[in-house]
Amino acid sequence: MRKYLTIGLFIVTAAIVTGCGTKTPVPTPQTTQAPTTQNTPAPTSPSPTTTANGKDVYDKNCASCHGAGGAGGMAPALNDEKRTQASVLAITTAGKGNTTGKNMPAFATKLTPAEIIAVSKYVEDLKK
Repeated sequence: MRKYLTIGLFIVTAAIVTGCGTKTPVPTPQTTQAPTTQNTPAPTSPSPTTTANGKDVYDKNCASCHGAGGAGGMAPALNDEKRTQASVLAITTAGKGNTTGKNMPAFATKLTPAEIIAVSKYVEDLKK
């Protein structure tokens, strides 16, 4: 299940980068198989509710390291981040490690795909 979620989120990331996320998603029939990106649309302009949810997710899961409003703390500041929303989405999903032992944990098993998309959009909006 985790493997399918990770693969699906990387496909969503690729779709956002190539511009496929700007098209209106075509409804797909629901199946009993593991969820795929077909069932998880990637909004490019979220409603105010989605943006608020992104802030809520950030405040609960990210602010303790990245600071309130992305100002920085134990982890780098995000309000001047140069990464795209797609890059933030990929890092939030899979995590990021380095040799110094400071790691960004993967949130693929802690957050829903919709929450990861919402928080990546919120981080993107912090730069504006």
